[in-house]
Amino acid sequence: MTIIVASLFLPYTPQFEADVTNSDTAKLVESSMIKMDCNNQELSNNKQERSSSVTSASSHYIGLPQEPQINGEALPRATTGSPATGVNYHNEMEMLSSEQFLEELTANATHAANSGIPQSGNQVSSASTAQRPSVEEFFSVPCARVCTPTQETSASSVSSSHALSSHHNDLSSNFIKSGNLSFDSHPSRARSSSKSAVITPVSKSVPGVDPAVVDVAKVREEFQQQASLPSMKRVSGGTAGDCSTASTGSNLKYSEQFHDNFIEDTDSEDDIDSDLETDATKKYNVPKFGGYSNNAKLRASLMRNSYELFKHLPWTIVDSDKGNGSLKNAVNIAVAEKTVKEPVSWIGTMGIPTDELPHEVCHKISKKLEQDFNSYPVVTDDITFKGAYKNYAKQILWPTLHYQIPDNPNSKAFEDHSWDYYRKVNQKFADRIVAVYKPGDTIWIHDYHLMLVPKMVREKIPKAKIGFFLHVSFPSSEVFRCLANREKILEGIIGANFVGFQTKEYKRHFLQTCNRLLAADVSNDEVKYHCNIVSVMYAPIGIDYFHLESQLRNNAVVEWRQLIKERWHNKKLIVCRDQFDRIRGLQKKMLAYERFLIENPEYIEKVVLIQICIGKSSDPEYERQIMVVVDRINSLSSNISISQPVVFLHQELDFAQYLALNCEADAFLVNALREGMNLTCHEFIVSSFEKNAPLLLSEFTGSSSVLKEGAILVNPWDISHVAQSIKRSLEMTPEEKRRRWKKLFKSIIEHDSDNWITTCSEYINSAWESNQETSTVFNLAPEKFCADYKASKKHLFIFKISEPPTSRMLSLLSELSSNNIVYVLSSFTKNTFESLYNGVLNIGLIAENGAYVRVNGSWYNIVEELDWMEEVAKIFDEKVERLPGSYYKIADSMIRFHTENAEDQDRVPTVIGEAITHINTLFDDKDIHAYVHKDIVFVQQTGLALAAVEFLTKFYNSGVNTTDNSRISLSRTSSSMTVRNNKKHSQNRVDFVCISGSTSPIIEPLFKLVKQEVEKNNLKFGYTILYGSSRSTYAKEHINGVNELFTILHDLTAA
Repeated sequence: MTIIVASLFLPYTPQFEADVTNSDTAKLVESSMIKMDCNNQELSNNKQERSSSVTSASSHYIGLPQEPQINGEALPRATTGSPATGVNYHNEMEMLSSEQFLEELTANATHAANSGIPQSGNQVSSASTAQRPSVEEFFSVPCARVCTPTQETSASSVSSSHALSSHHNDLSSNFIKSGNLSFDSHPSRARSSSKSAVITPVSKSVPGVDPAVVDVAKVREEFQQQASLPSMKRVSGGTAGDCSTASTGSNLKYSEQFHDNFIEDTDSEDDIDSDLETDATKKYNVPKFGGYSNNAKLRASLMRNSYELFKHLPWTIVDSDKGNGSLKNAVNIAVAEKTVKEPVSWIGTMGIPTDELPHEVCHKISKKLEQDFNSYPVVTDDITFKGAYKNYAKQILWPTLHYQIPDNPNSKAFEDHSWDYYRKVNQKFADRIVAVYKPGDTIWIHDYHLMLVPKMVREKIPKAKIGFFLHVSFPSSEVFRCLANREKILEGIIGANFVGFQTKEYKRHFLQTCNRLLAADVSNDEVKYHCNIVSVMYAPIGIDYFHLESQLRNNAVVEWRQLIKERWHNKKLIVCRDQFDRIRGLQKKMLAYERFLIENPEYIEKVVLIQICIGKSSDPEYERQIMVVVDRINSLSSNISISQPVVFLHQELDFAQYLALNCEADAFLVNALREGMNLTCHEFIVSSFEKNAPLLLSEFTGSSSVLKEGAILVNPWDISHVAQSIKRSLEMTPEEKRRRWKKLFKSIIEHDSDNWITTCSEYINSAWESNQETSTVFNLAPEKFCADYKASKKHLFIFKISEPPTSRMLSLLSELSSNNIVYVLSSFTKNTFESLYNGVLNIGLIAENGAYVRVNGSWYNIVEELDWMEEVAKIFDEKVERLPGSYYKIADSMIRFHTENAEDQDRVPTVIGEAITHINTLFDDKDIHAYVHKDIVFVQQTGLALAAVEFLTKFYNSGVNTTDNSRISLSRTSSSMTVRNNKKHSQNRVDFVCISGSTSPIIEPLFKLVKQEVEKNNLKFGYTILYGSSRSTYAKEHINGVNELFTILHDLTAA
């Protein structure tokens, strides 16, 4: 048996390597048609990287080039506009509007230092600066040299909008890629020579389609034709070996290198793995006056060359830095430590575009992954993948799941278009899982990218063991209902046996959403929908303490800690690490920190907040807003060259640097507006073993449910409260720090990755076993049924019949009740029941789903609670007003809400869901439950049918005769129906029970009761007969319909 783990990206990816001195490769580089990742430092001297804000003003945000500095001294700006010797920056200044200029000017007018050039009286000597390295020197060190930071020489640092780096390394294999990556440090990817470069195929752009104004079919056909042609990633124009500036694709059909004037454009993704490629700054050189005509033959030749290039390039399989790092870490550690004894197979995409790969190469890569890495790649065309992931998952699902509802007027057309891509990718995953699956395997599907897969797999493998885990937050039903395809997504998820969430809150939201949008019946940990029973639980993911603790002892971490202590001697460090997006609350965090410093000016020279932002930003306006606040904060310092209150690093750090910062931090601040499980908190807690620094944690994160006992919970929307909490954390006594840290550490140990894997595996297995138990239904064997009937002495029949009986049914029931105990169960009232079955002698009736039982002509009350009915009636009054045509009926013990005549049938599921949620929440502690069956909402005391059957069993097994009912404690009333004494009231115990009906929340507990009584040997023969749907029920026998049942009963009485 194998555990099949399905995630969007595989843990491994193919890596192609090319010789950058090759002439063919050089042509592709010069034509900006390939994406290259250079290995040679000499080839990348001019590589532009996103800078960190290490001074109060950054030209990247105010539109002005900033004077470069070496060792703290400003370099003179060349009057001609060309850069100073040895310094490379743009000689083209971005235009700045008057409004922007005034805003920036007033924002940074507090001190002269915020221009980025210290006053002459405040400058520091180069020797002094060399002893205390700059921030860039700390956080721009090549990974190859990170193990010996004490050997670093003081390089010149440039504080500009795009920091200039003297090195280039494989960032994706050495830097932390996401907040969920946890402590996974990927090994460096070896290359064969210093002149080699990693070559990556490039996917085509997704067509922008607005179905309201274009012929969608025609556009799709055109792009399908285009998809058959190869495409390559654009890189910066230059020499063949120059990888200094990575570029992305353009709408231009040519890229010319020979003109001085150019148009500069920047396009970056919203997060680090938001596409198959990582985009950076790109330049498009546009020829003057229309330039040269496009040489189609040359372009076609280059495309053919690119195709041949990947056909002959050597490739290797390396660790992938994309995808869910916490999942990969948890699974790999569990396998290594034998926590998971079964073999694990992975299913996912390869992490690179595949359209450019020749078929034979793609086939060889797939075989290599399957045979050596237990990984089965899902291969889809690049446009479909990008449409599913970048468009639907990232721009529709991700914001909605985090309470950021897309409000673009064109989003509906965009959502409909991208939904097709999303569905196709999910179907590809399902098909791949079905192909790999073997009987007995466990299928474990992960995250919001694959929400449709469980149902798709279930349709092909009905008895498969399937689990689904959502790693991000799940919103309330009011937010989730904004998705156009909400029902399809929910139905896709509950195709699994088990659905897992990070927190109890997310689980509750999911249950309520299923209840309100699908009108599914839910309990505390189950969803019952279309005869399926789905287990819904929460299990927070964690990290492995022992694995991380061993990395903290690494020499590189120890040396980096020493350098950090020297760099910020006698300073309090507040460390933050977030993805760069609005959901993380970066601006509000800076505003709160600014408020803290303004209210407590004595801390301006004593505290440094280090904000690490990872991932790329596609929101320059938000980036500008943040930097305006950062500049204001830094302007509070009297000498920014010595004391800088905020260090804003928009770049990835080496893992050793990140751990060292955590170890030396005096506080860790997470201010997310909405987030799932943030494992950076867990890593900080382990790293703070010596200092026991406090954790300030947003109450809107999933981590707060696990760490609330020891963390300082903050409301990110309350700027003043966050500012006060920052001061509290910095002034906390050592005793309180230690006490809080112990609680946090205990939570980390209890909710580690090992426990998460074990818990989820148990949930999946138990949910599947429960479903197997309830779905084991066999067709009724009439011969055995008759034989068991004859072999027993006292028989009890209970028929659940919801419709008025036919004459044939009345005749057979009359005949059967002459020698047996026969009861009919229904939701009819007592008076209606008696009028329908008045012609049947000696028949027993169970009215209103078990509230009242008629025994020997007397009605007994099973129901106890009735005072709730008036309040429920008021709720339905409101629903009737909102849904014209609907109505409700009040019986003696229940209320039924009917919507079959409602004028707006599209609103019926929503109204029903709201009513059920309202009633079940209001009466949760009073055993009053609302549920829907056959489009009718029933509200009644729970467990009445089960109590009625238990009462009848006790009654007929107690030896009570027909005239002495003193031993029955229930109240009773008289009945107008005739009773005739017969031999069914013998002193024998009931040894044959038959309960039949269509599946419903009323009869399923009765099926389960009979099964348990047989297993305990309290009952000799027990038959639970289901007609209709045979899925997910406790019934053991099945027939096609009620007519077939009464045909068997006819044969039974005639025998």
